[in-house]
This record gives sequence, structure tokens and C-alpha cells, in this order.
Amino acid sequence: MAYGRSIQATMDSVKNKVKVASAEALEQKFDEIAAYTIYVAVPDESIDTGAYVTSFSIGPAGFGGGRSRSSDNKPRNQNPQAKKDEGYTQLSSDIEGIDFKSMLESGNMRFTLRNRAPHSQDVENGENWQREGYHVFQKIRRKFG
Repeated sequence: MAYGRSIQATMDSVKNKVKVASAEALEQKFDEIAAYTIYVAVPDESIDTGAYVTSFSIGPAGFGGGRSRSSDNKPRNQNPQAKKDEGYTQLSSDIEGIDFKSMLESGNMRFTLRNRAPHSQDVENGENWQREGYHVFQKIRRKFG
């Protein structure tokens, strides 16, 4: 028998695999939030021009800007499903641009979902309307809060 020999495994590869798996899980969660936002939280009856549903953006906390679509001079009575598909495609593109592995490594996994449509407060809270708002962000917070 030969003594003094050892077997070892470098754990960095395991750690990296865990980070990759966690990054993929985080990306899937972002996609779940995006799908819920567009297809569930935004009701079809709230879509007239599609400006609101196509004004969502998602990114790491503190990211600047985001989409802002005005309903001014847009055609009315748009197909809600088509506009929701457009909004979801845009959020999916945002998600594809996020470096989830870096977010995990930094320990900062905070993110921001925003809607910069000029009339977003009207849609959310019914401001400047004769009716109640749709409380889209309230629904999102309740589900994922």
C-alpha cells in the first residue's frame, strides 16, 4: 500500500456551477415577474393605445431611464394581446441584458421594475380619471413583494 497520496477536488468549479445555476434561477424569476406583470397584472381593458403596457422596464436597482411611451397621437382600440406581447418582448430583452452572475457575486440582487408612461399614475391610482385605477404595481408587490 502506498501512503501519502491524496485525492482532492477543487471546489471553485462547484461554486461556479452553483452561481450559474443560481443566476439561471434568478433570470427565470425575473421572467416570471415580467410575464405576470404583462399578462396578469395589466388588465386587457386598460389597453387602449398600448402606451402603458409598452412602457415597462426592468433592471438592477438604480438603473437609469426606462421606456416612456405617451398615448398622444397613437391609434386607439389596439389589440390588447398584441400590445401585451410587445411589452413582454421588451421586458424579455431587458432581462437578457442583465448580468445575473455579477449581481449574485456582488450580493446586490435588488432590481427595479418601472413604468415611465406619462399616464402611469392614472392607470395605477385612477388619478385624473373618473374611476378607480387598476393597481398594477399593487398586484405585483402582493405576488412577489
